Amino acid sequence: MFNKGEIAFRLVPVKKALNALDLVAIAAELNASLSGGRVIRVYRLGDSHYFKIRASDVTYLIANPRRISQTWRIPQNLSPSPLRKFIEDCVINRFEVNLDRVMGINLNCGKLIIELIPPFNMVFTVDGKVKWLLHEYRGKDREVKVGSAYSEPPRRFLDPRFFDSLLKLSEEAGLNDEALAKGLGLGIDWAREVCTRSGCSDLVLVWGSIRGILEALHLGRLEPVIYTSPSYVSPIPLHSIKGEFKRVESFNRAVDDYFTLIEVEKVAEERVKGIEDEIARLESSIRELEDTISSYLKEAKDLRSKGELIMGRLYEFNELHEVLLRAYMADKDSFKAKVKGIEYGGIKVIDYDPLRKTVKLMVNDSEVELKLGESPGETAAKYFEEAKRLERKAKAAEVKLMELRSRVNELRSKVNETTEEAKEAIRFVANREWFERFRWFITSGGLPVLAGKDAGQNEVLVKRYMNPWDLFLHADIQGGPVTVIKVAKDREVRQQDLIEAAQYAAAYSKAWRLGANSMDVYYVKGEQVSKKAPSGEYLSKGGFMVYGQRGWIRGVELTVSIGLRIDGDVIRLVSAPPMAIGSLANYYVTLKPGNGERSEVANRIKELFTKKYPEARQVPVEHIIEHVPGPSLIIESNEGNPITWDNVKGIFSKATG
Repeated sequence: MFNKGEIAFRLVPVKKALNALDLVAIAAELNASLSGGRVIRVYRLGDSHYFKIRASDVTYLIANPRRISQTWRIPQNLSPSPLRKFIEDCVINRFEVNLDRVMGINLNCGKLIIELIPPFNMVFTVDGKVKWLLHEYRGKDREVKVGSAYSEPPRRFLDPRFFDSLLKLSEEAGLNDEALAKGLGLGIDWAREVCTRSGCSDLVLVWGSIRGILEALHLGRLEPVIYTSPSYVSPIPLHSIKGEFKRVESFNRAVDDYFTLIEVEKVAEERVKGIEDEIARLESSIRELEDTISSYLKEAKDLRSKGELIMGRLYEFNELHEVLLRAYMADKDSFKAKVKGIEYGGIKVIDYDPLRKTVKLMVNDSEVELKLGESPGETAAKYFEEAKRLERKAKAAEVKLMELRSRVNELRSKVNETTEEAKEAIRFVANREWFERFRWFITSGGLPVLAGKDAGQNEVLVKRYMNPWDLFLHADIQGGPVTVIKVAKDREVRQQDLIEAAQYAAAYSKAWRLGANSMDVYYVKGEQVSKKAPSGEYLSKGGFMVYGQRGWIRGVELTVSIGLRIDGDVIRLVSAPPMAIGSLANYYVTLKPGNGERSEVANRIKELFTKKYPEARQVPVEHIIEHVPGPSLIIESNEGNPITWDNVKGIFSKATG
């Protein structure tokens, strides 16, 4: 039996993947937020798929062997998935789970089944037939391949939603955490939680605990938490874990916070694997080279010692050498036998090699060789020369060793940089405010300004967001954004605010692309602008009619600033006239028309942003390009002091109130 006293001492493991009941909680939240949403893009990176979904706002869903959940962190270098041609533009009807780590996403074009059970798989079916899958599977129980009827993984446990299942389990295996984990498919973590709550001694109490947990998860009555010690994420606070935890606004958000750390480490490990393999090879070479250098120096020392020994007693060696030569000349055949053991002045003959004509001598416990054909002085010189040769080789090897060590240090730095880059390349996706779909800024006088990005947005601005008392601005050229200053009724607009809005309208007009340095901009009240064409005429999309007297801002200088603002985990790009950007961005650059291609300028801007704020690595260059009006020249960069994002939202909210 598993009692409460034992539970407190059980170690809860770090969660490495969502379990079946976690998926119940995930599905409950997804049904509330994403049902009716449309799949607009499907991407893949590593073992993860990312689904870009437009519901009330644009959001992302991630699926991989560890989890299925919403994600607010999007890595760079995503690639289109082959699945996209089957489900892009499809509408999500409902998310459903089967208590076996399998989630189904019912779409108006078919059904996407995501199996978290190993081996991780994703299967898209239409009317039960497999149209696409991540990988084919053949096992004892089923076969999954394109064209076949899809069958779910067989359930190897009793359904925990029914009391009869628990009754049968208790009769066959008793009531304990392992029985509940396997027999009811709860998994060991939830089984421990049930036993912690009920004591696992009374059938009714155990059933009440299981039912209470299942109801909370199915109905979405969640209190998501992330435990710090042990590291764990749960849709509800657990009685079986006593560590510290923090509450999170949703379980999907908690899962994303928790698993992103794991997944970033995994990506980083994959990126640095090749570098670490090279480091291992170099370190092996370093060890071999160190042994070689040690061997060279040891041998050189030994040779030098022998040369010094001969030169220190050169007289005795010369005398002995003459004795040996006479003996050799007298009788070559018996020379070895006659001279072995001869001792002269403490120098003893211990052997003779007839092939090399070399006599081996022992002096003060050191062996020295003398050749009969050369004098001891010549032999000593050769010892010294060989020692020098080995010392030169050791020195050359040390130079190589230093190069290898330097390369290892460079690679270790690269490992750290690559790991940090992997972490910083995860882009946090915040829910967009309504005004962020347009170009926007706030004037130095605190007035919100909106501008269209294309003809469609120009149309929307005039029809839906412009009040009769707002100010409408447009560059005096065909091809430019509708620019609207949102003002309170009967409020006068400062000249400086007008100039800034005019500068914005001019910067994103066709004039920039034509290389102009200045442009006239006119302004009227919103009530003077109409989408109705005169009788017999036609207005194209984004076109409009302006009636009555116009005000003019003449010779508006074409210049614009692009800035980076950091709001906690969220990094945003903003653009504004130079006089207004300082209150919107932490750091910004200012542009004027020039010869630099948009992509070239955007890359340079990213370099400047990243140098100042390394987390700017996560900003895609493509997003910066959207803010560059045309061929440009960067003329300056500065730091700003931005107002809070809540203040930004408040200013735009007040304007539409």
